[in-house]
Amino acid sequence: MKHDIFKLVLAGATALALMGRASATEAPEPFKSQGYIRVGMETNSPPMEFQDIATGKLVGFNVEMVESIARHLGLEVKYEIMDVPSMSPALDSGRIDMIGSHFNDTPARHRKLTFVDYVSTGPIFYTTRENTQIYKEGKQICGKAVGAPEHTTYYRLIGDWSQANCPADQQVEIVGTKGLPDTQLQIRQGRLVAGAIGAEKISYWAKDPENKFGGIGERFYSQLYGFAFTHANSPLRDAVKAALDEMVKAGEYDALIKKYGLEDQKLAEITIDAGTD
Repeated sequence: MKHDIFKLVLAGATALALMGRASATEAPEPFKSQGYIRVGMETNSPPMEFQDIATGKLVGFNVEMVESIARHLGLEVKYEIMDVPSMSPALDSGRIDMIGSHFNDTPARHRKLTFVDYVSTGPIFYTTRENTQIYKEGKQICGKAVGAPEHTTYYRLIGDWSQANCPADQQVEIVGTKGLPDTQLQIRQGRLVAGAIGAEKISYWAKDPENKFGGIGERFYSQLYGFAFTHANSPLRDAVKAALDEMVKAGEYDALIKKYGLEDQKLAEITIDAGTD
């Protein structure tokens, strides 16, 4: 009898200990107490994050990923809408806790930021749909003017690709632009032959009959998108990774990958700071 009572007491103590232990998806402080995270997001990068014209709501793969992560952590999401160049300063100043938009994990950014990588990406050259009948592979743009936003890694990667693939006297003329709309405008005007953009955008464009642009060849570099945090906020980073691991196990990650047509960009596992130059 005494032995049975001892076992019951021990079982009760074990249960209490387990109840007090933080779960894999528990939010760290101060986020657990305040009940929310502030996430930087832009609104014009389908299929990753964009504003639905009909409803005005923020939608897209990254939006659903962030909101699912927050549910696993028992938190609400407060979005701060901004352009991509403003996100690192906003994170550094404490205006936001996490960059939720598509954002490349690169070693150069590791000095200030740390990442949870969730999909692969990489630039593809693109031009007007009409011109895709002329330019069918990357090497055909050697010696041509190609644009990319100056704040992106694509600007540098185009130069690296040109040196590796084009004759010395036919290097790509790299033109820095103010962003995607500016790049596309210059392509339509004939000032640029092509631009470079993430693989997910090409897949999205292919499904839109009204879209006027198409890809040239395949990805010419492999990169990772990661949710970004300051090093001081590494406990939040670790909690986000744990939540993503739970999403993978539950099939939520695969479901979102399929919903947004990102099967070619799915990762075999969620990683931390695995981006390369």
